[in-house]
Amino acid sequence: MTATFLGIDVGTTRTKAVLLAPDGSTVLAAAAAPTPQGDADGVAVHSPAAVRDVAVDAARRALAEAGPEARAALGGIAVTSVGEEAVLLDAAARPVGDVPTWFSGVGHGPARQHAADLDRRAPVTGLRHPEYTVHTLAWWARTRPAQAQAATTLTDLGSWLLSSLGPGDLVMDHSHASRTGLFDAPTRSWRPEGLAVVGTGHLTLPRLVPSGTVVGELGAGPAAELGIASGVPLVTGGHDHFCGALAAGARSPGDLFVSAGTSEAHLLVTDSLDAAATAGSEVGCFVTDGLFYLHAALPSGGLYLSWTRLLGLDPATPLDTLLAGEPVGSRGVRGQISADRRLTLAGLPLDVLPATLLRALMETTAVASRDMTRDLSRTAGRAIVQRLLAGTPASSPAWREIRTAIGEGAAAFVDAQEATALGAAQLAVRGVTGVLPPPVPRRSADPEIPPARREEYARAFG
Repeated sequence: MTATFLGIDVGTTRTKAVLLAPDGSTVLAAAAAPTPQGDADGVAVHSPAAVRDVAVDAARRALAEAGPEARAALGGIAVTSVGEEAVLLDAAARPVGDVPTWFSGVGHGPARQHAADLDRRAPVTGLRHPEYTVHTLAWWARTRPAQAQAATTLTDLGSWLLSSLGPGDLVMDHSHASRTGLFDAPTRSWRPEGLAVVGTGHLTLPRLVPSGTVVGELGAGPAAELGIASGVPLVTGGHDHFCGALAAGARSPGDLFVSAGTSEAHLLVTDSLDAAATAGSEVGCFVTDGLFYLHAALPSGGLYLSWTRLLGLDPATPLDTLLAGEPVGSRGVRGQISADRRLTLAGLPLDVLPATLLRALMETTAVASRDMTRDLSRTAGRAIVQRLLAGTPASSPAWREIRTAIGEGAAAFVDAQEATALGAAQLAVRGVTGVLPPPVPRRSADPEIPPARREEYARAFG
């Protein structure tokens, strides 16, 4: 490979851009900025135009940092974004309004209201999560009827951003389509009948393509914004968690990727989906051809932020400092996270220390992660081959030890600079060259946990 490739990631809180070197694994330059978020009558929203401005600026800064030679060698651009947020477009391909964020909660009521009718008229394999696009469309039709009626089609936020760099086709990749509730993953086909159920039957759905598909080329205007030549291939990315998993090395059946952030995503890659076995699971198409995923999540990072603040601690302080050498088992304090995201703590002494409580939270989320992994494995009918863990907590030796000792399958920890944007850049490489670059290097192996300490974990947590 002699070209460089640009990956752009529109995340929930930050928008990032990375430029991948010709070796396929080295990041030449990176830039980031907060993803702009607004409020519309109490609903958290993303403005497509504001998001585009920030994404283009991040990409321009990354390209400028890399220098003229790297800019001149740019061989492709791909975009990844949050999964469930759809941009509604009018006949001139203009957004009709701001986009409710995936976490806004606007789809939860419609999800309960329309569940039975959607299952009857537009069945899909797997569970329709309340945050899926189809439920937000119901909210849109009910509370923003003029905007909904003005729309003629839709696509995900990342694909819309890519199309704005065109000319090119308006598309949606399979991994984003899997988060709409209108797509059947095993057959890779739309279930458009669901649109009528939620009051948007007049919409047409975009052309479906695999991640890593060339769909256009950089136009003269956007090229001037970025400070580069026009004509660079535009390549479909995918859902942000899945692009991060790709960069980390989750590429084969049995690979499990755990992305530890505010929400700790668990993604199991598989090569088949049994409709009966996965009826109650989030499933869909992965970002590599022919593979699927099972997805589940824990509120681990959210718990950590909440409890450090409740305890009067600074969440930015290194975790190992806050734990202050607390023993395995947290002095008998135990916790449990319920299916409805509630935390229960038991065995708390009246004089419990903040360090003890934080250690108990770390162990509780590790046990919940192990149990969730086992459930995903049983549902997929596939053993865990490797467990890849990434995210800010992975910089903590204590967190790595806890996750190594409590978990299903051998653990490997991944260091990646902006892994989701890097995964998008790797998809751009594959789309243009047909070759997928190797995953990012893994963290050097930690010292082996002594047998006596492993026994402590086994006694405490099985």
